[in-house]
Amino acid sequence: MPTILYAEDDRDARELFAFVLRMNNYTVYEARNGAQAVQIVRDEPVDLVILDVRMPLMTGYDAAKIIARESPQTPVIFLSARGMSREIEKGFACGEMVVDYLVKPIAPDIFLQRVERVLDGVPERGIETIREESWQQLIAVKIEA
Repeated sequence: MPTILYAEDDRDARELFAFVLRMNNYTVYEARNGAQAVQIVRDEPVDLVILDVRMPLMTGYDAAKIIARESPQTPVIFLSARGMSREIEKGFACGEMVVDYLVKPIAPDIFLQRVERVLDGVPERGIETIREESWQQLIAVKIEA
């Protein structure tokens, strides 16, 4: 099964979503901040990185920019309470490997569906295609809102 890094400073959220992933047979590394996330990506092979935006020591945005340089083929999903258009655009601007931006609160089953979409889609259709589909979906939701 794929290996996922989940970086989130809120312990309850991190434990919940890490539990959901583990219950679905994913190997999960947990990080409490962006600096830990970057170090884990450097030290361990991961198939997907999930980053909160607002974390101590290093934001998710800053961590994503480093991951983009050091591991550009590793897809990144942002999971944040900050869902304004400029925040989403800022997330996607961190690098071509950013493939989705999820807004909390999010139901665990929807979270899992989005993770599986990325993990199944990237090897089959490519990171660029998954990124573009997510971007278009986010734009459509914002237009409807």
